[in-house]
Amino acid sequence: MKPIFITFLKSAYHVLPCLLFASILITGSSSAIFAHGGEDHGDAKPKTTQSAKGTVSHVARLGHLELMLKHPELEPDTATAARLFITEYATNEPVTKVDPTVEFESSRGEITACTIEKTDVPGTFTLKIPALPEGIYTVRAKLLYDGSADTASFSGVTIEHPVADVGDGSISSPISFLIVLVGAFVLGLFGILFYFVWRMAGQGLEGDEPVSA
Repeated sequence: MKPIFITFLKSAYHVLPCLLFASILITGSSSAIFAHGGEDHGDAKPKTTQSAKGTVSHVARLGHLELMLKHPELEPDTATAARLFITEYATNEPVTKVDPTVEFESSRGEITACTIEKTDVPGTFTLKIPALPEGIYTVRAKLLYDGSADTASFSGVTIEHPVADVGDGSISSPISFLIVLVGAFVLGLFGILFYFVWRMAGQGLEGDEPVSA
C-alpha cells in the first residue's frame, strides 16, 4: 500500500501547481473577455461616455467647432448644474463668439430648456438643468456662430434613481461571478485531494499493523 500512497503524493505534487496556474490564467483572462475597450465611431458622430466617478460627458463636432457637455448622473426631480465647453476642433482653442442653447426632450415629446450663463473662462458656460421626471431623454445642444446654426443630439440619456450599493457580499458583475466560480472549483479540488490523501494514509497505517499469532 505504501508504494501506491507515495505514487499518489508524487502525482498530486505535480498536479497542484498546474491547477493553480490554470485558475490564475482563467481569472486573468476573464477581465479581458468582459472588458469593453474604447471605440472610435468617427468624429462626426456624437459620443456619450461616463467616468468611474459618475461624470457623464457628451462630445460632438459641429463644423469647425467641438462641444463638450459634462454633468453628474441625473436623478429624477432633482435640479443639477453642468458645464458646456466650446472649442475649435483643430486647435482646441476656446470659442467666445458663439451662442449655445441646450434642451432636454422626453420620450413624450416634452421639451425643457436649460439656463445657460457665460463664465470668466473663455468658451466655458454654466448650465442649470431643471428637475425632470424619470425617463429617457434626448439632449440637443444648438450652436449659433458665423451666421449659421448647428445642432448635436445625444439620445438615450437616462434619468433614474441611483442603484443602491450592495454591501452584503452579493455578486455584482460577471467578473466577480467568474472569480468566485474558479475559487470554488479550486477549493473543491483541494478538498477531494485532501480526502484521498487522508484515506490512503489511513489504509497505509492499517496495512502496517502486525498480525497477532
